[in-house]
Amino acid sequence: MNSTNVTNSANTATPRLSEAELDAVYTQFCHQMTALGEAQAPLFMARFALLAMNRIGDAAAVQQLVVQAAKDMAPAQVAA
Repeated sequence: MNSTNVTNSANTATPRLSEAELDAVYTQFCHQMTALGEAQAPLFMARFALLAMNRIGDAAAVQQLVVQAAKDMAPAQVAA
């Protein structure tokens, strides 16, 4: 495995996926979401996010990821 480590907010080494590993798991994620269908995709993504947050186990790191994921995305427009 060609993973590297980075330091998280608790100053502990956190493994990172190699480019090939990231591509493989993202492809699996997309295939699984497609297999579940469009109607279940939001639930799948929410469930995956909760499982990933729990696995990360670092609230500050998760909060940073939430901000990073939303960066440059416009908020939804509510119809009047």
